[in-house]
Amino acid sequence: MNSSIKSLVTIAAPSESIDVVVRRMAKESRKVEYAGIVVVLDSQKTLLGIVTDGDIRRAYASDVLFSGEISEIMVSEPITISEKVTEENISLEVIRKVQLDKRHHSEWIRHVLIVNDKNQLINIVDYFDILQSRNNLVNRVVVFGMGYVGVTLAVSLANRGHQVTGVDVQKSIVNSLNQGKSHVFEPGLEDMLTANLKRDSINFSTTLEVDTHQVYIVAVGTPLNSESKPDMSALINVLEVISTTLHSGDQVMLRSTVPVGVTREVVIPYIENRTNLKAGKDFYVSFAPERTIEGNAMHELKTLPQVVGGYSPQCVKNSVEFWSTLTPSVVRVDTIEAAEMVKLANNTFRDVSFSFANELALLADRYNVNSFDLINAANEGYPRNKIPLPSPGVGGYCLTKDPILFSCTSKGPRKDAVLGVSSRRVNEKAALYPIKLIKRYAKKIQVSLSDFNILVIGVAFKGMPETTDIRGSVAIDILNNLERHVDNIFGWDAVVDSKELKKAGFKVLDSLSTAIRCSDVILILNNHPNNVHSDMYKHSKSYRLIFDGWNQVDKSEIEKTIGMTYATMGYMTP
Repeated sequence: MNSSIKSLVTIAAPSESIDVVVRRMAKESRKVEYAGIVVVLDSQKTLLGIVTDGDIRRAYASDVLFSGEISEIMVSEPITISEKVTEENISLEVIRKVQLDKRHHSEWIRHVLIVNDKNQLINIVDYFDILQSRNNLVNRVVVFGMGYVGVTLAVSLANRGHQVTGVDVQKSIVNSLNQGKSHVFEPGLEDMLTANLKRDSINFSTTLEVDTHQVYIVAVGTPLNSESKPDMSALINVLEVISTTLHSGDQVMLRSTVPVGVTREVVIPYIENRTNLKAGKDFYVSFAPERTIEGNAMHELKTLPQVVGGYSPQCVKNSVEFWSTLTPSVVRVDTIEAAEMVKLANNTFRDVSFSFANELALLADRYNVNSFDLINAANEGYPRNKIPLPSPGVGGYCLTKDPILFSCTSKGPRKDAVLGVSSRRVNEKAALYPIKLIKRYAKKIQVSLSDFNILVIGVAFKGMPETTDIRGSVAIDILNNLERHVDNIFGWDAVVDSKELKKAGFKVLDSLSTAIRCSDVILILNNHPNNVHSDMYKHSKSYRLIFDGWNQVDKSEIEKTIGMTYATMGYMTP
């Protein structure tokens, strides 16, 4: 082995135990240039994989046996570049490779390996150093709102070399993030957060204490008020802060989902009226909608095309250059309004398509038809538009409000709006469909609804990609509607902490198995793969209803068990 490589990093053979390699890492930490990294080589010195101290921590947390081989936890085929890449092109090639990598480990990558034609290690380059050296693309950025959208974006931008400040009004969230602990569940987020805190490329605050930022990104929420109208108070509060710190040449970017027209008719006039600056001339305004999915946001932020619309051609140009540092693909649209409509179009289309499936399920209920079987039959071999599968409602923070925002302008609800409002009505009705079945079942077996012990499985608003988010959860809606009539409503979720379930109002038992044995009615309300438990198929009570909201349970096994009744969207065991 080349002595210069040994001075760079710890070397391991694939068959060596994790324990032996970890001890060697610790021993060599002061001798090698890149401590905390192991490269795994075969007998011909060919690169097989890489292991970082983060991989070791994750292995420990997952109870991986350290007597096992180091190859079990290595990242095979790590990001590499050829030694033939010229020095002037190396930074561009490194950034390109990292941005295009589709594996989660690249979300917190720090080092890129340089190899020869035989895939033998030649050198290591520091990705962060490369980003920092590209000063023309690095900005001082402030992101307002550290919810799912803001915190994932802030950390991802810091990982691309920007100097980022995340601002949120909740002190507990700010304190937690400054300690490297995320309040949202997102794979890869905390690893990347910790790495960027260590290199001082990100910080969090409740106030904007300095006015030297070049890019202001607004990512606060636009909830619906008690009258189901957009509440833009958080947006206005942020605009007030921006107006006191904005300088000539700065960029203001809207990331928040808002009704069409808000950027031009609310944001720009507000800032212009409180400063001596003119949009498009003194400061630059653009809209770049957020479109990531919870549970896969860190990956999608660097792979999904960013859509940009601006107030002027220069606004668009500046915005495109900025977002190009995050993703290799940026799509320009002609106006700010077009960009505002993109997110609303994406989410309202999804809600409308799901509402068709759910209205079909509600129709199927009249004839006791399993709507999953019905839709699968309609889709089988049919070459045109596939009908989506139904579900007990459509939850989540975005899909429960964005169709309503789609039905509004900056001045209020549109009188001609039809689809967004209608889809919400159908999906809200579908969300309460399990209650209709429970009442029907109670009447069928002549048991009072109040005597039931009900178990809700899947409290997060969705199961896959998994999340801990219970905002807009169908399970919470059902709890709120049933708790007036039923004393014992238990909750279980594969990801959501039991403390959060109790805070939401559910009773919690020590295990899913115990909860199943105690329950007369089981409602499966999201599609996490761990929702199904073997005890569901056992004869343990004189009667039990299992509502299979996402078609995950073996219907035949349930129906052949004495005392068990199966139900799903549109169907209940006769």
